Amino acid sequence: MGLLMKLNPTLPTQIAVKAIVFDMDGTLCIPQTWMFRAMREAVGHHDPQVDILTFVDNLPSQRLRDEANLQIQKVEARAMAEMKPQPGLITLLEYLTRKGVDTSICTRNLITPVRHLISNFVPAEHDRFHHILTREFRPTKPNPDPLLHIAQLLKISPANMIMVGDSYDDMECGAAAGCATILVRNDTNGALLETRGHLIDAVVYDLADIIQLLERGFSKKVRT
Repeated sequence: MGLLMKLNPTLPTQIAVKAIVFDMDGTLCIPQTWMFRAMREAVGHHDPQVDILTFVDNLPSQRLRDEANLQIQKVEARAMAEMKPQPGLITLLEYLTRKGVDTSICTRNLITPVRHLISNFVPAEHDRFHHILTREFRPTKPNPDPLLHIAQLLKISPANMIMVGDSYDDMECGAAAGCATILVRNDTNGALLETRGHLIDAVVYDLADIIQLLERGFSKKVRT
């Protein structure tokens, strides 16, 4: 039996949830599934098995790396203009504000789209994203270092954090850091439940569904 994660633990086996870290694309905002394909096409990267940031980092010259990053940023700018908030976002943030749960963001995007999302879709009283890590922080997800860094900044154990995301990178990062994980389900990521199910502690279709999980507590898988 896994450990119970609960905001207000009443049993010795229950762990208080002190912080939630959110991915951005596909998590805080609605997935834009065209974006990653457009990025690969823009930089001439045709192997989806190879991470696009790794591909760019391994280009043979700084000129090529700079040009590839510029092309990626153009795609991200288009995605930013079309960005829409994930259902349940405000309801969840209102709840977390009332409960005093720390919130942070860990994304492989840049800071400009993050600021765009916050300024356009998050009321000022719920803008409590204490730490925002973008792809400027290396190594990026799926490496656990970003979450371990946030836990250190918050002075809490990763076991008291939840990583909420929609991709393998998010689930692997969270599990490797010792956090609980919540997958935000969409039309394209269902295969994760079959191939990476051991990394996923809970699944939601709407961010507001996380409230019920926190209220009742949920089992964090014992990973070996």
